[in-house]
Amino acid sequence: MRTLIISDLHLGNGGDYDVFAGEQELPALLDRFTSPPTRVLVNGDGVDFLMNEDELELDVARAVAQARACAESRATKAVFAAFGRVLAAGGEVVFRLGNHDVELALPEVQDVFRSALGQPPAVAARLSFQLGEAPDVLDVGGARILVTHGEHNDPWNIVHYKGLSSAGAAQRASFSYAPGSILVKQYLNPLTREFGLHFANLLKPDFQGGTLTALAVAPTAMKLLFQRSSASLCWQLFRKMSGPAAFAEQEDLGLAARVADAGLTSEEQEAMEALLGDGAAAFSDEDDDGVLGRARLKLGRAGLKLYARLQRKLSGKTGDTYFELEPDEAEWKEAKRLAAKFGASAVILGHTHAARWKHQDGLLFANTGTWIWLMQLPPFDAGDDVWAEFLAEVKNNPRLSPERQKLARMISRFTALSIDEAPGGGAAVSLLEWGRASGLRTLGEARVPAAS
Repeated sequence: MRTLIISDLHLGNGGDYDVFAGEQELPALLDRFTSPPTRVLVNGDGVDFLMNEDELELDVARAVAQARACAESRATKAVFAAFGRVLAAGGEVVFRLGNHDVELALPEVQDVFRSALGQPPAVAARLSFQLGEAPDVLDVGGARILVTHGEHNDPWNIVHYKGLSSAGAAQRASFSYAPGSILVKQYLNPLTREFGLHFANLLKPDFQGGTLTALAVAPTAMKLLFQRSSASLCWQLFRKMSGPAAFAEQEDLGLAARVADAGLTSEEQEAMEALLGDGAAAFSDEDDDGVLGRARLKLGRAGLKLYARLQRKLSGKTGDTYFELEPDEAEWKEAKRLAAKFGASAVILGHTHAARWKHQDGLLFANTGTWIWLMQLPPFDAGDDVWAEFLAEVKNNPRLSPERQKLARMISRFTALSIDEAPGGGAAVSLLEWGRASGLRTLGEARVPAAS
């Protein structure tokens, strides 16, 4: 059976936090893959359970309510109806868990989404779910193709599956969410809800980068949020205490290393500490184009550094702009490690939201990208004046309203991976880009030989 792999849909509940961009495009793609029957593998973060204001704990009743809110939203309903049509045509649909949808491990949550398929129970029962504690190694024409979400290599978003391996209350109570999830629920979501900083949600899975960028754009908002929590913002950023929070109470959220990478001078750091330290917060304190302005510019560029690296672009000779598919050294190294460990000739990941393709020395590596909105950035080597203008635009248009977009633009790129058994053995693998108007465009294709 042909296999279609997609990932990082981040289907939401239709609220302020939603970033899914493929409400029309994804159902159209799935309908195209109903004949012949297709196995659709959603490789992590298919649904996003962090897009709400609930407590961050693995509670069955709360997770079921969140799942129902997602399933009833217009975009998610359309996508699951399309999944239902894939199943009704004789295909399969498999959801592998990622760091945003660990709640899919709960049978009660799975039942909610089976009900959303709009199919008879016998058909809906074929919607299946997989934990991500081990890769799924597909055998296609004798070729071994490893599929895993990829958060295993991201210490700030790694999922501890031990607490998910059983539906028992004791195991659920022992489950700990990743620091990245804590940043989302405690800080990035309130930044969106209360201060309209919608752009920060587009920078996932780099939640530290999103937090630093928000700090550069609206430092007083960040200060207000941290004042409500037990965490010390100055300790998280500079490893300096501010207020009554004790060192032992602090959970490292991974911000200090990113701040250090910004290269603030002593004067710039002192200016930020003064702004973010004890005392009442006032938005007028942000109006400083001198030392504080330089510090915020550096923090903004540091916050967007990883996102810019993952979503880097190349300008074609014709002037058209293309996303670069070549993985960086760390991505390629991890692909080779996984291939060697599990005896695979192809490694398929998601998680980073950056489509990738490389076929070299008998190894194929691909990343299936994302179906959320992306934020276009200036060239990272652009001058300070360009980046200052970009951050000013984000500050004045934090919701990224389309009519006000100039430098900070929302764009989309819908990618998927198709795997077929090749004539004579092995697998034919293609990285595809999809648009309803443009149809399918092949970004890369390769034949993966059968294992010897």
